[in-house]
Amino acid sequence: MGGSDLGTGFEFNGPNALLTVYDKTGIAEFAGGLVDEGFNVYSSGGTAKAIREAGVPVQETNILTGGDAILGHRVVTLSREISAGILANKNSKDDMAEMRDMRIPLIDLVCVDMYPLEQAIADPSLSRQEIIEKIDVGGPTLLTEAAKGDRIVLSVAEQRQLVLDWLAAGKPDEEAFLHQLAADASYEVARYRAIEAAWRNGEDVVALVARKHAPTKYGENPQQAPAAFYADSRVDPDPLGLDQFVHVKGWELSFVNETDIDRLTQTVTHVAAGFERNFGSVPAIAVGVKHGNACGAGVAETQVEAVQKMLEGDELAIYGGVVMLNGIIDEETATVLMRHNIAQEDPNRMLDGVVAAGASEEAVEILSRAKLRVVVNPALGELSEASLDHAPRVRPVRGGGALVQPNYTFVQDLSAENMQHYGETTNQQKEDMILAWAVGSTSNSNTITIVKDGKLLGNGVGQQDRVGAAKLALTRAADRDNDVHGAVAYSDSFFPYADGPQVLVDAGISAVLTSSGSVKDPEVIDAFTSGGVTVSMVPDKAGRGFFGH
Repeated sequence: MGGSDLGTGFEFNGPNALLTVYDKTGIAEFAGGLVDEGFNVYSSGGTAKAIREAGVPVQETNILTGGDAILGHRVVTLSREISAGILANKNSKDDMAEMRDMRIPLIDLVCVDMYPLEQAIADPSLSRQEIIEKIDVGGPTLLTEAAKGDRIVLSVAEQRQLVLDWLAAGKPDEEAFLHQLAADASYEVARYRAIEAAWRNGEDVVALVARKHAPTKYGENPQQAPAAFYADSRVDPDPLGLDQFVHVKGWELSFVNETDIDRLTQTVTHVAAGFERNFGSVPAIAVGVKHGNACGAGVAETQVEAVQKMLEGDELAIYGGVVMLNGIIDEETATVLMRHNIAQEDPNRMLDGVVAAGASEEAVEILSRAKLRVVVNPALGELSEASLDHAPRVRPVRGGGALVQPNYTFVQDLSAENMQHYGETTNQQKEDMILAWAVGSTSNSNTITIVKDGKLLGNGVGQQDRVGAAKLALTRAADRDNDVHGAVAYSDSFFPYADGPQVLVDAGISAVLTSSGSVKDPEVIDAFTSGGVTVSMVPDKAGRGFFGH
């Protein structure tokens, strides 16, 4: 291309790069690297200032547009000239001839990242109009154009060194490289627009845009492959989000491991919330699950005692299970996990994984001998009622749709005004009620859960009727030689008849936490109280604990 009269210092000779970014960390170094590779760098505003102050040559974008920013800097890079420079087909003779006639240069590289709209939306001090002012228009437009134009397009700061290295290496596998950059840019635009749409009308718009965070070998079954865990939590990430758990040792996490950790987090946080609400503090907690449902749970003053209780609940079901603790695994805890109630001549207990707030080197060494997956998240050591997950629960359904509901954030308060109590309960029974509620309300319903002295004895999950759930919970306890006499039971919804209560009475249950709302409530209450069982009831509409349908 020949010279130009659009501005002093303007060059038609390429390659040309357009840089306009929010995150200016390292942008001057990136610009310098591009200059070293022979690029002419164009930018505006704060980006140009940062580049210029670092001594890197840069031209203002008004040389390309033929005019300065307008409307209070609302319109800077959006112009016919820049769009043409990005979208022109380099392989089209007609396009190239038209570009020469209009004296518009090609733009070969576009580096743009967008204002983090989530920050503005999350800022309670900003008005609706102030948030609108922060919505990026030029960024998404330039990224979309650059992806369509098959340009070198950078949409996140982490790509800058990657691109410099690629250029220095002579652009290997150029088509595939550009295709991936375009995919990344399109993803960033989709995510940005989804955030805006959800903010504008969150009730009518649900958007889940996520990137592969970790692959899994397959899904729930070997024939369900490929599978992976997807996430994208950049601004104010949930400290207990699944993407915040770090896999430190053992085999790679499976699809079922990931779902188990998610369910465990739901259960453990409810245990913590229930104890803080009712008793003012959070005990040591240990919960073990198989296929998402707790088969062992223990609370105690010490972590070792909590782990012992958890293991004793159902030593058969915990085989191959995943365990979560709200403390740091030390050498003693790891030894208990592997050897408690195990005969000396027998091998270590078979577990699939252990999740905790942390793990000492000695503990990791002990657990790794059995090839356990060890996963840590320091946030588990700081659980409270504030740890409950308030994000909506989204369930994909056939046809590409989704069912969306608020999360289960109810916390059982035994002293709430809407509670009805029939008989007196001891403090131990109250603690057992809260543990049973936390486990049962985060297990697949219908559920009856039996707890005694801070230990889960039987969890009768996923039953079609409440009598069956009660019998299953009792059977699981009896099969492990757990004495249910004097234990507490929790039901995740009301008893429709007195038959379920009678099963629990006959087994020697001493106290029950359930909901009210059945026309047969008087008969249910009478069945319990006449059998010497105290009953605490919360209205079903307020405290029903259905989960995992």
